[in-house]
Amino acid sequence: MTTISDIRSHESVLEQTTTGRFVLGVILAAFSGVMLLLAFPPYGLWWLAWFAFVPAIFAQYRLFPRRWSSLAPAIYLLVWLGPFMARLFGTEFGPFFTYLGVLIAILGFIMETERAFIERTRYRWLVLWGVVGWVGFEMIRATFIPVVATSAFIGYSQATQAWLIQPVSIFSIYGLNVVIMLVNYALGQAAIAWYDRKQNVPDKVAVGMPSTRNWLVATGVILAAWIGLSLISLNNVSQNQPTVRVAALRANYALPAHHDEINTSQVRFETFSQQAREAAQQGAQILFTSEMMFNFDPQVEFTDAFRAIAKETGAYIFISYSVIKEGEPSRNQAVLLSLQGNFSAVYNKTHIPPGESYDVKGGTFPIFDTPLGKLASLICADGNYTDIARKLTQNGAQLIAAPYKEFPGFGEQLWTNVTFRAVENRVAMVVTGATSVAAIIDPYGRQIALDVDKDGSQAVLVGDVGLGQGKGTRYTALGDILGWAMMAGLATCIIYSVVNGRQTKKAAKKEK
Repeated sequence: MTTISDIRSHESVLEQTTTGRFVLGVILAAFSGVMLLLAFPPYGLWWLAWFAFVPAIFAQYRLFPRRWSSLAPAIYLLVWLGPFMARLFGTEFGPFFTYLGVLIAILGFIMETERAFIERTRYRWLVLWGVVGWVGFEMIRATFIPVVATSAFIGYSQATQAWLIQPVSIFSIYGLNVVIMLVNYALGQAAIAWYDRKQNVPDKVAVGMPSTRNWLVATGVILAAWIGLSLISLNNVSQNQPTVRVAALRANYALPAHHDEINTSQVRFETFSQQAREAAQQGAQILFTSEMMFNFDPQVEFTDAFRAIAKETGAYIFISYSVIKEGEPSRNQAVLLSLQGNFSAVYNKTHIPPGESYDVKGGTFPIFDTPLGKLASLICADGNYTDIARKLTQNGAQLIAAPYKEFPGFGEQLWTNVTFRAVENRVAMVVTGATSVAAIIDPYGRQIALDVDKDGSQAVLVGDVGLGQGKGTRYTALGDILGWAMMAGLATCIIYSVVNGRQTKKAAKKEK
């Protein structure tokens, strides 16, 4: 005979079990966040990205109750993106954490709806929903959230693995993101299916093994095809591609020129001259300066001095400058000075983040045709979007300058973004940060030279880099079609799950 004491004892055990599972879920979700953080620079444990989401996926669908299912992604986003964004932009940049809070609030609604749909359809759509949801939202933030843009794209964690990232030239960075998330969700579903076989969990809809096997096989085939295509592409690199010796001149001035009251225009020019001569002694043919290195138009001020340096060094010079002076149109520009003392057409910064405003805006994408190759420039935030490098390559660019005025923490990361702009379009890139980063990257995403110093330092980074062919790639022609498809897929999944839920409720009412 069951007594009240027995019932209370059973309820106590059940409550302890539920609490224990909840706590374990929190731990696993946080562990996913830690692994994601470690997958990116400066830690660089890139391989963690391929299974970092698995603990959180398991927690979301097997440890948290349905109404708390959004807690899993909320926890790993806070543990990962909180420190990540703070390191990139500084803790004083509250808007990034506002975006994160809004994201988590949205997840609270979407995840509960999604969890109910996944269970109603017996997990047949778990992997597809997970992949489309993640990559679709990456497209949303890259398009509609300024500054953040593509920062922290999961694929950027693979920037040092040239053997793995070559299909990006066809399928874009979104293609790599899809493959990584596909592996994570297929493994996540497998973990849930294994757990269901080992444990009798009557309050959960069991995951079918046939569906799990199908997803694992499909994922394995896609991953093998991706790696095979990447290895073939890298193996077919021409050994006779033309190369140029370039030099990124990092002056280590933390402030943009128009805010710097200590390092005057003369001081900055003298630093540049010294570094230019040092680079020339090492045979550099093209010199690159950082964003807003000068607060004057070199075609108006210091013009003869720049021409003298070009003649002395025998090098082409990319001069990056801003003009923020009363009585003049404000602008953020880059111009190329030739050995003969001629200035090219001017490139104007196109993607203007919050806090910056210029009277002269971008929108044209000039190419500078030289005996060394067809050269071009973007500026800072332009490299954190996919469109500018693509448009420059469509115009024939073989090498693109990427000057930055970076936050110190952003310097640890931004070269990964630029690496993928190089691979996407098969174009060489030269990164010149103001204080903390300099990089020379070939058209296959190989870092020919890389110098990162979060504390800031002067550097003259010299290297021989192969030029792109100036023809672009399939990605250059097609653009971010896959990203748009993922965003449309996310919207479709949300709408379908809501409609399916309403139909299920109506059917249940009729049965009653």
